[in-house]
Amino acid sequence: MMAIMPLLLLSLRQLLPVSSFAAHQQAAAFTYLPRFTNRQTSSTNSCASRKMTSNNNEQQQGLADIGDNNNNNPDMKTWKERIDISIAKSRKVRGSNYVQISTIDYETMEPRCRTVVFRGFMKDLPFGAVEEVLRGDVTQEEEDSSLSSSGKYTDCVMKMITDLRSNKVSEVESFQTTGKKNGNTVEMVWWFPKSSEQYRVRGKLQFIGNGGPLTNTNDATSNHNDYFVGERKQQWGNLSDMAREQFYWDNPGIPYCSVKGHEQGVPPGGRDEEGKVLPVPDSFLLMLLYPTKIDYLKLGENYRQIDEWKWEGGESQWDQLRMNP
Repeated sequence: MMAIMPLLLLSLRQLLPVSSFAAHQQAAAFTYLPRFTNRQTSSTNSCASRKMTSNNNEQQQGLADIGDNNNNNPDMKTWKERIDISIAKSRKVRGSNYVQISTIDYETMEPRCRTVVFRGFMKDLPFGAVEEVLRGDVTQEEEDSSLSSSGKYTDCVMKMITDLRSNKVSEVESFQTTGKKNGNTVEMVWWFPKSSEQYRVRGKLQFIGNGGPLTNTNDATSNHNDYFVGERKQQWGNLSDMAREQFYWDNPGIPYCSVKGHEQGVPPGGRDEEGKVLPVPDSFLLMLLYPTKIDYLKLGENYRQIDEWKWEGGESQWDQLRMNP
């Protein structure tokens, strides 16, 4: 078409007068040019449309990658619901119940971290005992008025064991004896390799000995001593023979004695001559972690959630908030 137009214009110029030719030239230009302009405009609009669609798709794809960031989602699982699922999925994975817990050395103000064995959640824990650890002194009246919150927390206390002579005990007690308000605050890390999930659990640490909590200083806690002592005794009986033996060894942290026969004073398996489990030694402590803030991360989905236990106007509950990874 572009090649034919000059020939047609030349023919018309030869046949028509100048005035008529100018009129025909304008008409031909008017007839031809809009067609070309319409095609160009249509093409431009098509590109713009494709660009807008592409941008929308990219935005939608980005939102799909990070998920719906709705912090008020009523279907958001609590950390306890999530960790119960994580534990169930990893139950057959060797070492899946190993966790890392950190304290602070009071003298050097340096962190100390070690691996311990998670031994389950406490059952039927009196909520008054929870309040005493998390809030401090609690009267009987306050304990009775807060029973509505007990079901939201009492199955969240994490159970482990330790030796009275271990550094972690002295590190926590050093802060408490100096009157530090949060001296027993520690943090645990629990990584589940099978599901690529991490739980960072911050909370208050409590040690249970022969007479109950080691820092038993008020009546609210002493009301629950029988419960704590019973739980400690049951956990002692649940240990393997090898684990029980360790609590009869020499003090941890001193040079090892290589003299032959040095271990003869250790009762095999923590049992007597008749094979019965010996009474709980003073060195054996039940170690409880009362969570107050949990930072949950699932790498496969780039999902992060913060759960925090809050006391508000006599009521207490877990608050969940989704966060950027």
